[in-house]
Amino acid sequence: MRLNRAQARQRNHDALVAAAVAEMADKGYVAARLEDIAEQAEVTTGAIYSIFGSKQNLMAAAVRKLASGLDAELAPLEELELTLDETLRGIATAYHRAAAGPLARQRLAFDLELLSLVLRDPAAGQKLVDAMPQRTEDLIARLLTGRRTTKHLRTTAEQARQLAPAVAALLGGLLQRATVDPASVDEDYCAAAAVALASLVG
Repeated sequence: MRLNRAQARQRNHDALVAAAVAEMADKGYVAARLEDIAEQAEVTTGAIYSIFGSKQNLMAAAVRKLASGLDAELAPLEELELTLDETLRGIATAYHRAAAGPLARQRLAFDLELLSLVLRDPAAGQKLVDAMPQRTEDLIARLLTGRRTTKHLRTTAEQARQLAPAVAALLGGLLQRATVDPASVDEDYCAAAAVALASLVG
C-alpha cells in the first residue's frame, strides 16, 4: 500500500530512531555516523536533518522511545486500587520484564552511552534528559502516591517523592544485572527488594 506523505515521514522517523539506538549502542554517540544511521534506516542523510534537525535531536527522540517502553509497562498500575506493597511488586515486575525483552542488551548499551554522554558533556546530557516527556522516576512517584500502607494509612505525595528515587535506582541496577546475567536475578527477588523499600515511608 502506498503511503501518504505524513505516513512516509512517520515511517522514516521510526526507522531512524531504531537505527540510531542500534548504532549508538554499538559504537557510542560520538562514533555513530549519521550516514550509517541513514543507511540502516534506508533513507538519506538529508531525511535526518529534515525530521530531527540534528544528531542530538535524533538521540533525544531515541531516549524518548526507549523510556516510553518501560513507562507503558508501568502506566496500567495507575488505574488499579493497590496497596503500597502491591504497587512496588508491580513496578518490579515491569522492570524485570524489560530486562527479559528482546532488545534488553541493546537498551542497556544505549543507556550506558547516554550516561557517558551526561558525564562528558553535562549541558548536552541535560538537554537529552529534558527532552523526555516525563522522567520514569516522576511516574513512579505518581504511582506510589495515595497507596495504602500496612498501617492502613495512605502515602502522601511527599512520601512518594522521597521513595521514588530509591525504587528507580534499586530496580534500575537490578535491571542491568538481569540483562547481563539473567540467572542471577529473578522476578521474585526484584519484587522482594522493592517491597523492602516500603519501610522508608514508615
